Amino acid sequence: MTLPSKRLLWLDLFRGLAVLGMVWTHSANTFLDARLQNTAWYHELSYYHGLIAPAFFWIAGFVRAHVTAATPKPALPALKRLLMVLLIAYLMYVPWNDLFEAQAWRAACTVNVLHCLAISGMLMLLAEHAGRWRHAVVAVLLVLFVGLQKSAESWHTGLLFIDQYFNRNQGSLFALFPWVGFGLAGFLMRGLWSGKVDRHAVLVFILGALLAFAQPYSPWPGGPPEFFLERLGWVMMAAVLLACVADRVSTVTGWLRLAGRESLLLYVVHLLLIHAVPLPRQPLQFLIGMTQPLWVVFLIFVGLFVVSLGLGWWNERRKTSCK
Repeated sequence: MTLPSKRLLWLDLFRGLAVLGMVWTHSANTFLDARLQNTAWYHELSYYHGLIAPAFFWIAGFVRAHVTAATPKPALPALKRLLMVLLIAYLMYVPWNDLFEAQAWRAACTVNVLHCLAISGMLMLLAEHAGRWRHAVVAVLLVLFVGLQKSAESWHTGLLFIDQYFNRNQGSLFALFPWVGFGLAGFLMRGLWSGKVDRHAVLVFILGALLAFAQPYSPWPGGPPEFFLERLGWVMMAAVLLACVADRVSTVTGWLRLAGRESLLLYVVHLLLIHAVPLPRQPLQFLIGMTQPLWVVFLIFVGLFVVSLGLGWWNERRKTSCK
């Protein structure tokens, strides 16, 4: 039987780096001069921005499989957390300033990364009820969510609340197809690799390299399975590299691991600072706009990250003091 799982520090580091990249991406997309965003170098950089969300999904799947590898965990606490994530996702799109505008409420149905992460986690909880067949169930779900992406682009029920999950044609920023697949892939990967630096890690890295470099370049939105497999390959290679160096750099990466542990809080805080907090009369998104040179955007990014990380530090201290 597998020994009780031990927390893997490199997972916190990986998630922390993803948070860092997320705050940078949102800063660049919101504040960088529009003319610079139309340049070739920024389009190339956008490809790497597109690896951040797959990393979050993959980590979530790997973590869930890791903590349940030794013994099953009660599903209810995890389900409560996932429902809270889903609630936060919807609350972030509530049109607080236009509560009586029907068109504004359409935007409240928008599906973003948090919605898909929550649904991905719920599917894993469901698969865990299959016992020793749970990896087989996850594998089937993975094939479905990746293989049906093209078909889902034409799915339409007439209910916006549901249709938003099928594709991005209704205005969503993310959709279940194929994004859920990254989380399911992380879950499956934990069945092949314990997260330690061993020969299995080498095999995971080689497989990731084959997926990343054997697939043709396919910028967003791309098409299945190229979009999914290529990005999955990069995430797998990054996971192995971080597993190899995490202990060696642990003394200087505590702040990143903190960002990883408090990733949900940092996600919400930095988006509120950009899109919701009026400074002085309107949010930064409109106060500054896409007008700034690269060095100013970098300073804004640092400021957003530091403020968000400070609140993350406070939240972790608060939770520790309550125990």
